[in-house]
Amino acid sequence: IPPPTSLPPSTTIMHPSSAFRRTQTAFTKADPQTALRAFRQIVKSRVSARRFEPNVAVPDHVWRDVLRMTLRSPSGFNLQPTHLLLVRSPRLKSTLSRHAMLGFGNQYRTTDASAVAIFCSDLEPSKRVDRVYDMERKGGVREDGYMAVLRVAASFLTGEGSTHSPIMNGGSGSSTHFSTFLKQTFVSALSPVQPMPTMEHVESWSYKNAGIMAQMYTLAATAHGLSTCMMEGYDSRRVKEILQIPDRYGVPLMVATGYDYGAPPMSHANCSLDEDSKTWDDDVELHSLDEKPVTPRLEMNEIFFGNTFGEPLDLFVNEADRVKENVV
Repeated sequence: IPPPTSLPPSTTIMHPSSAFRRTQTAFTKADPQTALRAFRQIVKSRVSARRFEPNVAVPDHVWRDVLRMTLRSPSGFNLQPTHLLLVRSPRLKSTLSRHAMLGFGNQYRTTDASAVAIFCSDLEPSKRVDRVYDMERKGGVREDGYMAVLRVAASFLTGEGSTHSPIMNGGSGSSTHFSTFLKQTFVSALSPVQPMPTMEHVESWSYKNAGIMAQMYTLAATAHGLSTCMMEGYDSRRVKEILQIPDRYGVPLMVATGYDYGAPPMSHANCSLDEDSKTWDDDVELHSLDEKPVTPRLEMNEIFFGNTFGEPLDLFVNEADRVKENVV
């Protein structure tokens, strides 16, 4: 496969959706109809791509903006249990296509797309609680009552648990499913008396959060004029082996991303003013001035990886920096 070529980062066309993101606070206060039209246009223009133009790279400044918007995705207890691998390597895309993808359509989309976003769900989210708790405490956005129950509630409601079981594992070890069963029994007994939360297995909880993040990513990519296709047809065991994804994580879905096959070259909006973190933080400050507190997020290099799990994404970090799975 020949090396990809970058589209010229022309600034002659400004997508209304990009303008919406940069001035969303002003739109919401001064002209809600304009904001509505911009978002409606994004939603209406999102369709699943049948085929991508091969060997065409998305400009780096577009990827940076898409991922920064993706980082704002909400998650249960703000644990941010989803990582994204942005697979742009032609060799790895070809390997995935030949050895892991199911169906001819998914195979050629994986090969031809500019990148495939692999969403990885943390199946041990309790390991993130302390990190997120400290981040929330320093952020100062949450009320004291919320912070007082965060650790316990997050551990209880994510469906994860380590409960010593005399039935499972020969009377030793731990069983997440048995722990979830006990929690379900507890809440079922109290539900007739008072409202109780719905208990679900950790896979359901974590995959649900990954789906929310994937939707945010897809809409952000669409806002930049990119085409996308969500894919579920693949052998997840092989995907994890090829991309070196630890057993701690599941792979609920992928999103092939690039340009529609045969479509004329497009010009992207000028994101240069939004690229540096200071400008992005300034946008966040607008929310706080408008009495819309923003909860803190993990660092970009903790959430987004390159072609394999833990590999630095060259859009944000130096090659010397490598994020290990036990960071969060």
